[in-house]
Order: sequence, then structure tokens, then C-alpha cells
Amino acid sequence: MIGDCNISWVEEFYANALGYTEDDYTSTVRGVTIGYAPDVIDEMFGFRRADYCWASQQRANAHTDEE
Repeated sequence: MIGDCNISWVEEFYANALGYTEDDYTSTVRGVTIGYAPDVIDEMFGFRRADYCWASQQRANAHTDEE
């Protein structure tokens, strides 16, 4: 999903991310506002919440099952 990139756009993204209020999770590149909040990233990459994660469930079950 990630291929070649324009490094100047990456630099602009990081430089402008510092210009917003704390916890806003936005930046601007070439006049376009980009959100990078955790839920935006999760949706973009198709990640699921941790409580749906098989590994997390198995780890939790290992600590609650009595043998």
C-alpha cells in the first residue's frame, strides 16, 4: 500500500502537524487537511480494535482459565 513518496510532502506533513492544538491529530499538506487519529489509521489499514484481536483474546483467556 505504501510505495514511492515525495519526501518534501512527508516533511511538510510533520512540520505542519505541530501547528495544531494538542491531540487534534491533523496536519496539512499542500492545502489538504489530513487526519491521523488512531481510528483513522485503523480504518485505513483495516485494523480491528484490540478486544477483537485473536492474540489478545488468547492471552486474556490464558490468565483467566483455571486448570
